[in-house]
Amino acid sequence: MLTIRMAKLDGETERAVEPSVAPAAFARGEDLGDLRANTLWTGSAEALGLLGLGRGEEATAPQLGAAIAGRHVGTGAQVRADGAAYDLTFIVPASISWVWAQGDPTLRADVERAVLAGAHSSVEHLVRTRPLVDRTEPGQGFAAALALHVAGTTQASPEPPPPLLHVHIYLVGVLDASGTLRGPDHEELYEDSLTREGGAVGRARLAQDLRELGFDITPGTGRGGRSFEITGVPEGLLLVGQSADKGCAGLGEETERDYRNPDYRKPDCWE
Repeated sequence: MLTIRMAKLDGETERAVEPSVAPAAFARGEDLGDLRANTLWTGSAEALGLLGLGRGEEATAPQLGAAIAGRHVGTGAQVRADGAAYDLTFIVPASISWVWAQGDPTLRADVERAVLAGAHSSVEHLVRTRPLVDRTEPGQGFAAALALHVAGTTQASPEPPPPLLHVHIYLVGVLDASGTLRGPDHEELYEDSLTREGGAVGRARLAQDLRELGFDITPGTGRGGRSFEITGVPEGLLLVGQSADKGCAGLGEETERDYRNPDYRKPDCWE
């Protein structure tokens, strides 16, 4: 599933890099040497360069704050010509989170890379194929930060929710034909089919990478049969992750209507 919300500076950057919701926070004792960054820059070299960033570099809170505001992370100069940044959140099927939770450090790292690759494919496809520049042309490149999170605790329940891997894709700008960094077009981002298409592309890449890791995939699951699960994960575990409760366990049940409101507040576990 893919959802969209306008990114705001009020607390946004701290939540993106918050250690308590990063995968490393859920490491077991034998995994404590695993300190991979959970926030990374992605996009085209030209777009990232305009902001003073490089692909694959760790995204820090000050950098993310500057980029969301459309400013160069080093000089503070205004770089983005117009518009705003957006959080496109890529949510993976419940079975992937359960496999990740049970895996050894090597498997966890492989699954995390696959989830991040799916998120990247999702946003790259939308930038390259949708008219995100003035609703007239696709972007020629983009700059974004990927923040990989695992659902944490929520005030709605005394019990912690099940693990739920998701990626906040902070799309801070797209390049137009002249090489100018622009804010993605708001109306086109909220076009009815965009999140469905972007989510489908990301899931397809994720399923492919999981197959290459040796997993069997069961297609045709989820709402409208558009998702998939890893074959063999007990159905009871999947049902927990698909709870109708609007807490962390029910993230996949949030409606598109909720995310059309720029002021919508996500469940606490997303933060």
